[in-house]
Amino acid sequence: MEKREQDDSYRHVLKYTGVFGGVQGLKIFVALLRNKLTAKLLGEAGMGLNKRFINVSEVVNAWTNFGISFYAVRQISEIYEEGTDDDMRHFVGVIRTWSVWSALLGFLVCLFLASWLNDYYFPAGENHRLEIVFLSLFVASLPIEAVECALLKGLRRLRTVALIEVLSALSTLLLTVPLYCLLGIRGIVLSLVLCGWSAALIHLYFSVRIYRYRLQLFSHRVIREGWPLIRIGIPYVLAGVAGAMAAGEVFKHLADDRIIGLYSVGYGLMVTYAGMIFKAVETDFFPRLSSVNHDVVRLNHAINQQIDVCVLLIAPVMIVFALFMPWVIQMLYDSRFLPAASMSICAVFYMFFKAVTTPIAYTSLAKADSWLYLIMECVYDAVFVLLLCYGYDHFGLTGAGIALSCAALFDLMLIGSVYGMFYKFRMRWKTFSLIVPQAILLAVTVFACLYASPLYRYLLSVPCLCLSCAFSWSRLSAEIPVVQKIRQKLGL
Repeated sequence: MEKREQDDSYRHVLKYTGVFGGVQGLKIFVALLRNKLTAKLLGEAGMGLNKRFINVSEVVNAWTNFGISFYAVRQISEIYEEGTDDDMRHFVGVIRTWSVWSALLGFLVCLFLASWLNDYYFPAGENHRLEIVFLSLFVASLPIEAVECALLKGLRRLRTVALIEVLSALSTLLLTVPLYCLLGIRGIVLSLVLCGWSAALIHLYFSVRIYRYRLQLFSHRVIREGWPLIRIGIPYVLAGVAGAMAAGEVFKHLADDRIIGLYSVGYGLMVTYAGMIFKAVETDFFPRLSSVNHDVVRLNHAINQQIDVCVLLIAPVMIVFALFMPWVIQMLYDSRFLPAASMSICAVFYMFFKAVTTPIAYTSLAKADSWLYLIMECVYDAVFVLLLCYGYDHFGLTGAGIALSCAALFDLMLIGSVYGMFYKFRMRWKTFSLIVPQAILLAVTVFACLYASPLYRYLLSVPCLCLSCAFSWSRLSAEIPVVQKIRQKLGL
């Protein structure tokens, strides 16, 4: 019976990783097509400038979104399970009212602090104040989109969420490319504004069909009922601010828009595939972990199980990316971005370690230990900035890639030890035995890609790829009946 439950659980993990990973895959395909065209139209400097504007909007949004959407998911889920439709309708009105006030605050902060944001986040001599003023419209769309998405997640409308992500990606593609063709770099902010509001309107189209859009902007009762969400969400707001400001400090240190563009491409290539898996972690794993957060044995089982699946899925793809990185960059971007290849190869361990760390890191969220979560995030952000600045100063973009991997390793050691002490997390031997072989194969591939001649690079890396795929396949097929059936049909 225990084995059957374990099989079902593994099948559940892989199912939702596959469902949301598949959606993310389609979304990523559209994003890669957009990036290819953007790279051609804007070049390295344009990509870097786009990243700066996005970072400014993230900082302002982090300061002004109150963390409403995060806890709204949990509250809506509880009402969905135990409350009435009237309770749900009232709470939806509360969070929508607060989302509008948050949007207005973000708009005003970006509008009135445009001069300071320009001086702080852009090199001396560059004047983007007018663009930042216009960017305030984009900032205003973010909390509205986040709250409507939280509503759909809390109501378990996960297929709708998946469909919205695809539609939003397609709308972004259709809006950005024509603007870049017509306006070039001058179209960056306009494209952000249009894409932000198109995503918000797509979310609203689906959510208002469930609950009509009603606001009580000046209701003292509604304002008062929203305060507990704000109070609980403060540490998460501060963590988001710390992350956004850490990224801003890195961009300030890199200084040149061309270098920022190369860094963004190198970083983006490594997080692309992992985004599929981590999206599944956020959508499915977090609610499951929350339901067992008071049972240490079940908590450890859920975390180790999720690590197993994440590592087995991500390791082979990281090897593929490292092996074919120059070709991947030319195919997905442009030959002008080839200097980012060595950075991406060195950064593959960043995502590998994140595959281990992320399931563990959700423990504090599941237990609502918001202040411990904030401390962990701030410590990591500080080390991340220091390592990346040091790595770039001494070894260029390659050093930045090494720094990313080192920062992820530090994060794993920090969270593993602290959460082991506070929550009694223990990595089981079975999970450890999955991580080590894949890490060794990935290390051999990275070494070959960086230092071996083209012939020896393939002679060393291709066997590593085959072994990694075979290892992942054998371990997954041993646990999941669906994979066993596929093997039987293939006669394996």
